[in-house]
Amino acid sequence: MIKYSKLLDPIFIFYCKNNPDLKIRGWNDWIPPDNEEIEKRIRDYKRKWSEYEKQIMEGMCEVLGLKFRRNTIDVYIVSGNPRQLSDPIVIKSGFKADQFVDSLAHELIHKLFEDNAKKFPISILEEMFPKETVTARNHIVTYSVLKYIYLDILKDNSRLERDIKNATKHATEDYSRAWKLVEEGGYIELIKKLKSRLK
Repeated sequence: MIKYSKLLDPIFIFYCKNNPDLKIRGWNDWIPPDNEEIEKRIRDYKRKWSEYEKQIMEGMCEVLGLKFRRNTIDVYIVSGNPRQLSDPIVIKSGFKADQFVDSLAHELIHKLFEDNAKKFPISILEEMFPKETVTARNHIVTYSVLKYIYLDILKDNSRLERDIKNATKHATEDYSRAWKLVEEGGYIELIKKLKSRLK
């Protein structure tokens, strides 16, 4: 369920405007959208997500051989946030509707792994990528599934290119490293290796 979080939003607004690291990146000049604009964006997000929801959800479950444990997943929209979260899912309102779909797919992959923690303990990633950071490890698999969704389910290479570009430009080195390893290792091969280790 995609919805505005009036309880979380003031916390994120304060964080974005007062965190010294974010001030360096220009967030101190950021002006949060008003409630009417957020509601409009949420309507756009819901409409766009409804076009892709079935394909994306079924695609990620099918390729991994996993299922969600829950029927409903809350997705909280806040005015701004320098990074999106998966537990709970919190996404900024600054995305265009198409980018929101990609961001939500990313966070839902994390949620799918969380729902299958017994089959997918963290030790699997440690075994597969012993020299990588925790963030890079988590995202190698996430990005492999995202690449599968972009190319094999949605058949839209521009989404993949945009995601890689954003990770390189706006995220930390760990995210760029994860995409690099997906490109080197092959997304299908990495998914197969992961599935062979699931408990």
